[in-house]
Amino acid sequence: MKIGKKVFFNIEEIVSCVFFTIMCISVALGVFARFFELSLVWTDELARYTFIWSVLLGTVVAYKHKKHIVIDALSSLLPKKVNAIIQIIVRLGLLYLFFILLKYGWGLTIQTWGVPTTSLEIPTGFVYLVVPLASFLLIVYTLIELYQIIIKKISNPT
Repeated sequence: MKIGKKVFFNIEEIVSCVFFTIMCISVALGVFARFFELSLVWTDELARYTFIWSVLLGTVVAYKHKKHIVIDALSSLLPKKVNAIIQIIVRLGLLYLFFILLKYGWGLTIQTWGVPTTSLEIPTGFVYLVVPLASFLLIVYTLIELYQIIIKKISNPT
């Protein structure tokens, strides 16, 4: 049960690592094939698409663990009350941005689902599917942060 729970709560990390590994293998295979003058055109396309998935899911992982770039010089100088209000405003702005990404990413995914890619011949919409997926996960984690900020503010009004 513990392993299943750990996998569920870290699924975006696992999937991002899997795509990163596939990308590395694909690039290595493409380079290796060139030494023997073989033409493996699909390796470039696979590397490109797995890179896209790996980066966008990696963004979710960084946001989830609060490992993204933060400029906190101003927040350390402000009173806690003002800082909490600014944090709420920032999270609301992020929610707005993530909802826009979700909306237009989903539209792009639906619009390009019937278009096959050049070499792999998978739906192009599958490549774009990571945009609404990552946006949805970012919305979830932002809502969790917003909830924690508001609850902390209510329970510790100092």
